[in-house]
Amino acid sequence: MADSHNPRDIQKHLVRTAENGIAPADQELIFDPQTGQLVVHPRGVPQWNPDAVVADQITQDGFFGKYHPL
Repeated sequence: MADSHNPRDIQKHLVRTAENGIAPADQELIFDPQTGQLVVHPRGVPQWNPDAVVADQITQDGFFGKYHPL
């Protein structure tokens, strides 16, 4: 799989993360600060931009984390 800026691929990545409670093992979600876009990127392949930020942990913890009442 090559990098994808396609909103449907990004949505699929987010759905897989929500359903499994963890980001997919074969891909990662990256925020590219140069373009301001999210990108689905294959894991294990070097990133093209050293300033890019992997957003999987943020996605798991923030968007799809389990609610824990106090």
